Amino acid sequence: MVEEKILIVDDNAEVLEKTQGLLTQVGYSVVPCTSGEEALDILNRERFDLVLLDINMPSLNGYEVCLRIRQVFALDDLPIIFLTSREDSDSVTKGFHAGASDFVSKSALFDVLLARVNVHIRLSRTLRFLRDISLTDDLTGCYNRRHGMYSLREWFARSKRYGTPFSMIYFDLNGLKTINDKYGHQAGDLLLRSVVTSCKKLLRESDLLFRMGGDEFMVLCPDTDKRGAFICAERMLEAVKGVTIVDQSVSFAYGIAHSSEDYKDMDEMLHSADTSMYECKKKMHGDKG
Repeated sequence: MVEEKILIVDDNAEVLEKTQGLLTQVGYSVVPCTSGEEALDILNRERFDLVLLDINMPSLNGYEVCLRIRQVFALDDLPIIFLTSREDSDSVTKGFHAGASDFVSKSALFDVLLARVNVHIRLSRTLRFLRDISLTDDLTGCYNRRHGMYSLREWFARSKRYGTPFSMIYFDLNGLKTINDKYGHQAGDLLLRSVVTSCKKLLRESDLLFRMGGDEFMVLCPDTDKRGAFICAERMLEAVKGVTIVDQSVSFAYGIAHSSEDYKDMDEMLHSADTSMYECKKKMHGDKG
């Protein structure tokens, strides 16, 4: 069983030691720290399931720390509970506006704190699970079309507003229909999963792979120029050529679009990559492709 990890942030050594001891006793893995700066540094290096955060701390107070954490972690990714002696309505309201998930008084019974911790960790886990299944293609395990369109819209808007560059690779597998017709859809499903596995091994952690439907896929490559996207596509193509289903080898046609090409909207960018892909397919297979 994997232990849930909790980060406790409090400049009071007595509170820190007591809370850490109680949470460790019931099975949590606990990391204590005494300042907001230290907490932010730890969160950059380690993954946690929940943060217990004091409000009154020198330098960075709890509200500021919470705001900075929320710039990186959404509510369902990392619950933050203020563990504080400040229970007035202004403090509570300010805390929720800063991105807190809950408040627990330092004078509360430990059972109350433990119940709140358990509830928020379970809720966060459930929300992440629901989010993941809503964004994932069941067959291949890569992202689905819905998430692909959302991500493209987000990256296109970011590029227009801040000049953040990105490339898009759109590719279409050759031979899926033949394999389905000759060997059945189980063989075709194996082909799709094998292609995704081969491509994922080559992509960077920041690259996003989506199944857009049938045998069509899209890759979004942040901070990548058109030449970099071409190199990425060619490497994926070489990797996919190593996939064989029964006696059928695999390849794909692809098209590339880059955010610097001044498309008026994301649909035009997607259409450009799609058109380039079909031009590539024609060259590979003639007018029949």
